[in-house]
Amino acid sequence: MSLSPGDPESIGGYTLTDRLGSGGMGVVYLGLSDSGRQVAVKLVHPAYALDEEFRTRFRQEVAAARRVSGAFTAPVVDADPDAPQPWMATLFVPGRTLANVVAEDGPMRGRKLRVLALGLVEALRDIHRVGMVHRDLKPSNVLMAEDGPRVIDFGISYAVDNEALTVTGRLIGTPSFMSPEQFASSRDVTAASDIFSLGSVLVFAATGNRPFDGSSPYLTGYQVMYERPALDGVAEPLRSIAARCLDKDPAARPDLAELRELLRALPDTDPAEGADGAEDSAVAQAVRAALAAARSAETSHPRSRSGPRPPAAVTDGTELVTNRRRAARGGRGRRRVLLGIVAVLAVTGAAVVALRTVTSTSETSASTTPSPTDTSTGAAAPAPSESAATVTLPPKHVAWDYQIGGAYPPAAGVQVVSRGYDSAPAPGLYNICNINAYQAESGEESDWDPDLLLRDGAGKVVYDKDWNEAVLDIRTAAKRQRIATRLNGFIDSCAKEGYKAVEPDNYDSFTRFPAYLKADQAEALMKQLSAHAHAKGLAIAQKNTVELVSDRKAVGLDFAIVEECGQYDECGAFADAFDDNVFVVEYTEQGMTQACATWSSTLSIVRRDDQVVPEGASGFLRKTC
Repeated sequence: MSLSPGDPESIGGYTLTDRLGSGGMGVVYLGLSDSGRQVAVKLVHPAYALDEEFRTRFRQEVAAARRVSGAFTAPVVDADPDAPQPWMATLFVPGRTLANVVAEDGPMRGRKLRVLALGLVEALRDIHRVGMVHRDLKPSNVLMAEDGPRVIDFGISYAVDNEALTVTGRLIGTPSFMSPEQFASSRDVTAASDIFSLGSVLVFAATGNRPFDGSSPYLTGYQVMYERPALDGVAEPLRSIAARCLDKDPAARPDLAELRELLRALPDTDPAEGADGAEDSAVAQAVRAALAAARSAETSHPRSRSGPRPPAAVTDGTELVTNRRRAARGGRGRRRVLLGIVAVLAVTGAAVVALRTVTSTSETSASTTPSPTDTSTGAAAPAPSESAATVTLPPKHVAWDYQIGGAYPPAAGVQVVSRGYDSAPAPGLYNICNINAYQAESGEESDWDPDLLLRDGAGKVVYDKDWNEAVLDIRTAAKRQRIATRLNGFIDSCAKEGYKAVEPDNYDSFTRFPAYLKADQAEALMKQLSAHAHAKGLAIAQKNTVELVSDRKAVGLDFAIVEECGQYDECGAFADAFDDNVFVVEYTEQGMTQACATWSSTLSIVRRDDQVVPEGASGFLRKTC
């Protein structure tokens, strides 16, 4: 495309002739040297030029990238990291990106796929052997030249031996092609992270689909960390190879030398052309045997872990915890585990997205892979048709109180209060009724039909051990309907008592038990509760669960009650999704200070003690901004 108004005419002595594209960290131009050599010049955005931490990182990356050379990379030919706006020039490679090739020509097969796979392995070898990790290998960063692929854009790569290169507070990468460890601890990624990304790229090249593709960055990140990749349509032997590259454990992935040998066995012709590409060919069987042998060898003699082991899905019902944060457990439902995912996502090639601006136009529920024990698709079914009554939303930016641990007279000026469903609403105020929607109250599991309690492989009930609550089994449409019928009785009681809204708690249970539960199952149940609440004239709140804010309209949620969004910098995502109709509960002084500093003029904020006990009880605490 031609230059835009305001684009510079030259950078570093290179005459600019075209704008090749723009991304989160800068703009890329086609430039000409005095001798006529074509280069791709990446100019860093002005905002980053003022960031000394970024500038230092960029300077070190340029020095490391200069050492990369090879047939399948675009070498750095010039750079000035100390310029008012830092820039870097690489050799220009004519050709479409892999993303464009697949979009325009369809998935790759046979020899083309084999050349791509082996070329990317060689490119990563050249990058890794100088002590670098790319960290953003994706289809738009692979150029398809006539003689093979070229890996480009070292803009967010970093030197393995330099711990200071990661920008504080940002996760950098493209969610669909990031590794679990990039979400869990972005400073600690190793070369194995690029192997994971390579697996995702090869799946995309072979099918046109991403193995992890949620309806929002949050859900995509959740899938990367905890769910199996979608490998439908990937033929053997690539399917088995990709599955191993996409192992959640970095140490279980093949290294480049092993991967090269495996990929050399890929068919050299299109499967449709003859028996050489058949799924059950001798080549495919040999590769599967090699993979099985490698897995067996790793079981007996595991490689040393050069990086942190990412969070792995539990299978015994215990709570899953990330390396980044163990969820504090005070007020009910304050149990989110995806802090790495909901940090700022610097999405290279798209935008650097701050949480205040993370929004989604998606109004359909996420579709994730059903649990193996699910007898339905798990998709969020349409909500039952119930005649909607008049629903009144709570007022925005008001004094409020969170009394789910026990009711007491609200302080002067309080306009909104949330209480447990077994408490009477506060006279004259906007009252929110808290119900336990996804778990049975402690000691009350016998009130539920036994088959509605989630069970592990041994048939034992799965408990949220922090609260000693049995988790409800929401995996099938039939069970969700029975659970909703019982919960609707609680909603009816809330309406009869005079409450104006309902707060179904533990919406985020699926994040704590990913071995069993999926996001779309939680949304499907919430849709049913939303429809019934609206039919009874009640508004309905989303409790925590930032991973699903982009789907809130489709699910039917009206406002949000959020615990510790100041502490963990999540308030912006909820403020955007719910048009500032957000009620914040903080449990620490630090969280309260941060929430008040940024959101006191916009959101409703209160600090409570972490057991939310009633006034007069030991440990009671309530503060406002």
